[in-house]
Amino acid sequence: MRDNVETLYGAIDDDAIAVRIPKHAKKELEAYLDCGLLCRGFARLRCERCEESRLVAFSCKGRGFCPSCLGRRMCATAANLIEDVLPEVAHRPWVLTFPFPWRRRLAQDGALFGVLTRIFVESVERFYEERAARRGACGAVKSGAVTVVQRTSGDMRLNPHLHVVFLDGAYHEDGTELVWNELGHLRTREVGQVLEHAVGRMLRYLRRHGHLESEHDVEEDDEPEAALCASAVSGREPRHTSSPRNGSAGSRRIVRARSRTTSRCALRSMASPCTQRPPGRAFR
Repeated sequence: MRDNVETLYGAIDDDAIAVRIPKHAKKELEAYLDCGLLCRGFARLRCERCEESRLVAFSCKGRGFCPSCLGRRMCATAANLIEDVLPEVAHRPWVLTFPFPWRRRLAQDGALFGVLTRIFVESVERFYEERAARRGACGAVKSGAVTVVQRTSGDMRLNPHLHVVFLDGAYHEDGTELVWNELGHLRTREVGQVLEHAVGRMLRYLRRHGHLESEHDVEEDDEPEAALCASAVSGREPRHTSSPRNGSAGSRRIVRARSRTTSRCALRSMASPCTQRPPGRAFR
């Protein structure tokens, strides 16, 4: 990669490739290429007993390309969740994916993605809390969750989706103590009801804030960065476009979805090993 990155930059500058690498992506890429190189900076560690010393190169601490930094962050995050965050009760992972027409905008609009994430987490937590209340939990009933955003699918296509670990139940207060109410068996029908409720809230938010169009014929974008993003979603080679036009409406276009695709969110819930239950089925 280091041997060919300048060739890539030159091809883009000469309009030989009709794409434009965003500044944040270029910065992340170049930081990865410098990761672990002593010539880019290092720290000297010395043992006080044997006086042996070693040089440790600085890392990029990136989140996009560097497998070393990503692996280290993954292990540190998992250890923190297990040792200091998650209580010793049953947990259940839920996975939510979005329709193809939504993915390009969600990948570029962090604020909008955050709102839809909050809607989904609130919908599932509400399900847990209502289930606990029906089983006799009184007073304030609360569940909890940890959300992780994954931006690609297994074939490296652009696919921003959610992996959420929920407490598989809810707590309620009994005097000065917290009492745990475990969910029990989760039916596929209940997963479908949670999905329907969450998608309904998402669609109402998108329409209310003008983020959703339902026209069947939508004009294609000519802005190279938009074409690159669209090709990342589809997994196809980007079509050739004109030279980059900064400030084009293509990069600001709102989410587009035909009416028949707006409900194609996919929700999957499965039992984690600590719950000792058979995995749930995928629901679309």
